[in-house]
Amino acid sequence: MISILLYRKLFILTISILLLMSSGTVYGKGRTKGILPGASAKDPLTVDAATLDFFDKEQKLIYNGDVLVVNGPSTLKASRLIIFLDDEKNNTKKTTGNDRVKHIDAQGPVKLVTKDQISIGDNGSYDKSQNKVYLTGNVKITQNETVVTGDRAIYDVATGESSVFGNDLQGGKVRSTLTPQTE
Repeated sequence: MISILLYRKLFILTISILLLMSSGTVYGKGRTKGILPGASAKDPLTVDAATLDFFDKEQKLIYNGDVLVVNGPSTLKASRLIIFLDDEKNNTKKTTGNDRVKHIDAQGPVKLVTKDQISIGDNGSYDKSQNKVYLTGNVKITQNETVVTGDRAIYDVATGESSVFGNDLQGGKVRSTLTPQTE
């Protein structure tokens, strides 16, 4: 028989997951309303993982083991995904769903696949307050036949601007490989 305390925690976990997956805005101006780039607010969000732990006090969800996030045409693969939510109790504005997401950490290897791009790195994160996506460690971004490698990349969601930085192994340089299109 399930104790009342365990039942309450499972209920809170279920509600938190439903709120996380309900529609809302994560991306800034000029972006879609999906969690992943290229997704819309109407696209379902599915998270598959070996385990899920919810920490009510910290307002934190941790997905472990072969994490796969599918949101419309885009996918995110990681070994571990940690989602930090705004605490409802300390928030003066009423927020629901994706609006409660304040920070996401993806531990790798991390692979983000969108309609026209594949981004790979050791770790990734999204910070809502800065409205930026970070990819660190062995970064490789492929679009069509163009490949850019570096140690870290920063994507500003609001402006659409990206920066890639090299590391000491590459002499502090970024490498771009551009392949001419054949007719």
